[in-house]
Amino acid sequence: MRRKTRGFTLIELIVVIAIIGILSAILIPTMSGYIRKAKIAAAISDAKTIKSSVESSLSSHFLDNSNPGEFDAAFNKILYLDQSKNVTQRQKEIVGAFTNKSWYTYKKKINNNSSSQKVDKVIAAGLDEMFSESWKSGKNGVNPLAYGTKGTCADYLKADNTNFGLVVVYDAECTVRLMQIYRKNILVTYVNGEYIANTDKNAHFVGTDTWSKIYTDAGISSSEELYKISLSNKQIKDNGDTGGWYS
Repeated sequence: MRRKTRGFTLIELIVVIAIIGILSAILIPTMSGYIRKAKIAAAISDAKTIKSSVESSLSSHFLDNSNPGEFDAAFNKILYLDQSKNVTQRQKEIVGAFTNKSWYTYKKKINNNSSSQKVDKVIAAGLDEMFSESWKSGKNGVNPLAYGTKGTCADYLKADNTNFGLVVVYDAECTVRLMQIYRKNILVTYVNGEYIANTDKNAHFVGTDTWSKIYTDAGISSSEELYKISLSNKQIKDNGDTGGWYS
């Protein structure tokens, strides 16, 4: 005997669609949350690798004291330790820094015989060895620190025609004090011994702001000490004068 078949009734279809809608409403936000956390975890992992690479490259090159001239030349940036109104009276520390602009200058062989460029070569070579992926170090020589005021991290990528932004500040112990890496719409900052991720589309590099801004931008409370610390938009020149660095 031929068995009669029938399709779903309208009511049954409505019920099925309603169930699918309810499940989607429950699962999609959950899955999106997992994906976001996975992306942040991957970005922080990259940041840790970069920090380790920079510290390892610097320490292996300098801490044996075989390159004293280069070591001195590596430190020509000013880190303010307080925010008193009189800039000349502020406590400060002399630090070194490496950014996309440093990488660009080195690759373009601009002042390539200077001691500071030799330091940039050490850092760039270490980073090149760490990553198999091709990272575009920039085509226009723009300093990402300028994009604390000029615009967002995303604006910086367009301005420099690159796929990432990098800022590294290191001290005389070859220890990274501050690092910011922006890539794939995530800004990861290492500061005060921890990694902070900012996925806001308006995320920007710290520039001349105090380092507390890194926390407040990410919606996190900052320690009081970081309200005092900021990187100056000046560098110490060979003759001892100070001039603009990332304006």
